[in-house]
Amino acid sequence: MKGGDAIAKMPPWPGDVSVLVGAPKARTSQPNVTEGGAVYYCPWHLGNNSCTPIEFDSGKGSRTEYLNGTMEQMEFKSLQWFGATVRSHGSSILACAPLYSWRTNKDEPEREVVGTCYLSVNNFTKFVEYAPCRSDLNSARGQGYCQSGFSAEFTKSGRVLLGGPGSYFWQGQVLSATQDAIEESYYPEYLIVEVKGQLQTRQAHLNADDSYLGYSVAVGEFSGDATEDFVAGVPKGNLTYGYVTILNGSDIRPLCNFSGEQMASYFGYAVAATDINSDGLDDLLIGAPLFMEKTEDGRVQEVGRVYIYLQKPYGMESSPSAVLTGHQEFGRFSSAIAPLGDLNQDGYNDVAIGAPFGGKAQQGVVYVYNGRRDGLHPKPSQVLQGQWPASQMPDFFGFALRGAKDLDGNGYPDLIVGAFGVDTAMVYRYALFCRAEVAKCTQTSFTYHGKGDRGF
Repeated sequence: MKGGDAIAKMPPWPGDVSVLVGAPKARTSQPNVTEGGAVYYCPWHLGNNSCTPIEFDSGKGSRTEYLNGTMEQMEFKSLQWFGATVRSHGSSILACAPLYSWRTNKDEPEREVVGTCYLSVNNFTKFVEYAPCRSDLNSARGQGYCQSGFSAEFTKSGRVLLGGPGSYFWQGQVLSATQDAIEESYYPEYLIVEVKGQLQTRQAHLNADDSYLGYSVAVGEFSGDATEDFVAGVPKGNLTYGYVTILNGSDIRPLCNFSGEQMASYFGYAVAATDINSDGLDDLLIGAPLFMEKTEDGRVQEVGRVYIYLQKPYGMESSPSAVLTGHQEFGRFSSAIAPLGDLNQDGYNDVAIGAPFGGKAQQGVVYVYNGRRDGLHPKPSQVLQGQWPASQMPDFFGFALRGAKDLDGNGYPDLIVGAFGVDTAMVYRYALFCRAEVAKCTQTSFTYHGKGDRGF
């Protein structure tokens, strides 16, 4: 799960909250498609952990068409990783297949990994495809290897934001459109469609090749207007130091950049925006899971780091307000960052940070950090780990995180943790227990398991 678990309100229990789980290696009923991937709908009812697949693609296989008098396979949906990215907004769900390929309309057959997404609107009543990189700008110099949907997010207004890190010789690209425009432009008979009002970044100088713009995306308000802006990670840009750019949500022009401090640390691998110091302004968190530091004996070890940028009334500063550094070698701390909302009800939003190779058996660890007036507390308030025996294969617990939604209706936001190595998504339900002067969040867990063929 690159994007991991999402949460949405949907039928058949109006008003209830359910869980969506991406399974990019799931086997499907689509004809002649191998491991096409799926998204599972998991009703939130204690004692019921059954999940059913959502038919975004109506069970269709790869499309074929006559081209120059010959029947040609135009799409390649095997191993497309559908469900690698899943997001929800109200009654809408976005699910993407970043490794989806098509043949192109050229006389000579060329198979290009452009990626595609499906949008479900109005509680599963309509499904439309959104493949903005399936265009005439094909080949590596255009959008031929875009992998749109590698990252994705919804704005608060429901606008769709996609990252396509492979466009323009892997310079990368960010694309955005409203749901209404995507619906209106959808014609299932056509492979290439124009989406009105679509915003997208363009090709830059060749020095920007192999930068991976759009490897990660997030949304937040950083320009002082009423429109949310786009945050995009560029982990191989800036001579591999990496950087993160904030783009205006109205016209996608660059607003500001934040640069990494260490080469090849993958600064920008994960990004998140939330107000952690309760000043009414969104703050920025950036992950660099390959960050390395020296030990006391002079040895260099990879530990990962999160950079925290607090927004000021006058704007953003180029240097971080604080950093959080991992402690376990090769734990990949900061591979996932998820805003959680206010877990302990102290008026400050909290954050979860994943280290999918952390822990004694490298099963994965999730750290919960509480917000406060000057940012995040430097020490985690909780450390979560998978509750199952260690296996030979990595569990990847904490590789995908989603929070800030109250699943059980108790007034406290809950957390979903994906562990695709063991086909599992765990839900942590939070409640507050007061002990003298200390208010501490404790959790009970509820687990959705795959069946070995889902790729949860």
